[in-house]
Amino acid sequence: MPSIFTRIISGEIPGKFVFKDERWVALLDITPANPGHVLLIPVAEVQYLNDLPGGTLAALGDRLTRLIAAVKKATGAPAVNVLVNDGSAANQAVPHVHLHLIPRFPGDRTLVHPKGTPYGDGELEHWATALQRAWA
Repeated sequence: MPSIFTRIISGEIPGKFVFKDERWVALLDITPANPGHVLLIPVAEVQYLNDLPGGTLAALGDRLTRLIAAVKKATGAPAVNVLVNDGSAANQAVPHVHLHLIPRFPGDRTLVHPKGTPYGDGELEHWATALQRAWA
């Protein structure tokens, strides 16, 4: 069954689009963290960011930077959070890649960054090495 985003992109379900092209669409989130909260969604229905087709991935930078500028201009926000929940374990509610662009204002308290736990002895080195090997 197609994702809700695919159904919106196809016109089966209404959505308020900011833009729509052959690779990406941007539409207003219907439950915004702040007014002007936009979702940037690929037309291709894939769950994981690293599975996006090459041309779609290549176009992401342009669409994202233009959309950030539009969100700031339209809302007057001095800053924007760009969030991706990549997979169900990362709280991805819809299994279709989407980036949240959330306008931020001083003191809005919309999102609270969770306080992490510092690495223990040797853990920082361990994870740096593991990630460097995976990157190679």
